[in-house]
Order: sequence, then structure tokens, then C-alpha cells
Amino acid sequence: MQFKPIAFKALDDKAQPIYHTNVLMCMANQFVVICSDSIPNEQERQMLLDSFAQTNKEVIEISQDQLNHFAGNMLQVFDITEKPHLIMSEQAYKSLHTAQLKSLEKYNPLLPISIPTIEALGGGSTRCMMAEIYLSPA
Repeated sequence: MQFKPIAFKALDDKAQPIYHTNVLMCMANQFVVICSDSIPNEQERQMLLDSFAQTNKEVIEISQDQLNHFAGNMLQVFDITEKPHLIMSEQAYKSLHTAQLKSLEKYNPLLPISIPTIEALGGGSTRCMMAEIYLSPA
């Protein structure tokens, strides 16, 4: 798939390491939702943001508070006609500001799903409940 790995360290609002990138970042075809404030090292943060610019992705910033409401834990999926959709929790959706929602809606319809029990007890959100499949069409 020719991805280029970019290593960085990220911290939550209590200065604890973030265990997985899907907590702070949603990578989609034409955009990335990210809490870049969670990357304390300026060089690492800039290297990551530069890579998004090089791949022509719109960067949609979220805050630590929005990260805590699972706004980084979204996944862009494609239907049978290859139309993109953005799946997120209702909590994540409600945490986003109007400008952020408009930016996301430029690229795909938004599909908020109510999963409060999973988010409260499971420790994750919508992205954690789905897997991507990269198989060539048969």
C-alpha cells in the first residue's frame, strides 16, 4: 500500500501516553482529523503535519476535550458504489463545532451512532469496533 511510517509520541490531557493513533487521529482519503496538541514534541508534530500537506489532506484539528469525547475515533468507510461515509459516535458528533462538521461534510455524509455503553465501559468508540479490509476486488 506504500504507506510511509511516521513515529511520534502523544499524550492525553493528564500527560499519560496515548496507546493508539486512532484515539487522536482519523485518517481518511482527503482529510485527517487530529488532535495535534497531544503531540508535545514540535518536530514530531510538524513532521506529521508536513506529511499531510504533501499528500494534500485537509487537516481538521480537534481539541483535547473533543479527543476525550472520541472525536479522533472515527472511520471513513465506502459503500458498494465506492461512496465514502464517516462513521463516528453520537458523543463525538455532538462534541464537534459547526465549522468542523462542515469541513467533514464536504467529503462524506456523517453517520453518528449512539453507543454510550460501549464508550463508557469498553474504553473505545466506533473505530475500535470496526476493521478495514484491503482486498483487491475478485
